[in-house]
Amino acid sequence: MKRSTAIIRPGGALCWSTACILTGLGLSGCERNYVATAKDQQMAETQKRIDSLDAQRSKLMSGEVPNDFYLEGVGYYHSCAHNFFAHPYGLSHGGKWFVNGEWKDRPPGPEACGATRPSAEALRKVEAALQKEQQVLAGQSGKASGQSHGFGMGNALMMYWLLSGNRGLFSPGAGFQQASRQAPQWQNEVERQRSTVSNYAASNPGYRRMVDQSRASGAPVRAGQSVRGGFGSSRSGGGFSSGG
Repeated sequence: MKRSTAIIRPGGALCWSTACILTGLGLSGCERNYVATAKDQQMAETQKRIDSLDAQRSKLMSGEVPNDFYLEGVGYYHSCAHNFFAHPYGLSHGGKWFVNGEWKDRPPGPEACGATRPSAEALRKVEAALQKEQQVLAGQSGKASGQSHGFGMGNALMMYWLLSGNRGLFSPGAGFQQASRQAPQWQNEVERQRSTVSNYAASNPGYRRMVDQSRASGAPVRAGQSVRGGFGSSRSGGGFSSGG
């Protein structure tokens, strides 16, 4: 019987000549474990924000907002009340529940309202928050921390999309008019970051495996976590473990 041949690499790693199996499973060389770096965590967080923007764009531009949707700087949307509030829908505190802007003695039943259009009052809140967001972004221009403040340009884009989808329900002010001029620049920055993440993923197979595991488990990518490899791990889905 013909024996399998093996190759001893300078680093001491043993690779079987059937390395094509590894290639087919998306594993690089003899690599069986990958530990996420701080750069991996940063890229994964950026990708998650971009994915969220992509998912919300068409909904917001249609003018409707789902119940309990959170818009940073504005609040949580209660669809039956057509308005944003400081607390999530159904928040429990002290034996009461926050529903449609009021503290109730009973918990809310099955949601009565799906996605709805915000009231004029709610849209004014959004525009005021958009104006503040633009001031923050202007203060960040030219700084290295351009992605700080909760992915501000993405947050501003969501506000702008929502206002655009409801243009006939409120009188646009300076905040919206200024955003109309800035929106193409914000979108270009999102696309630039999308390209950066895509190029990083293309050159880092270990990072891609880590992201796949994150999406399958729902756990965010964190520096120091490892994705367990071995034959078939990239498809069968190993788990996360803390490094160190």
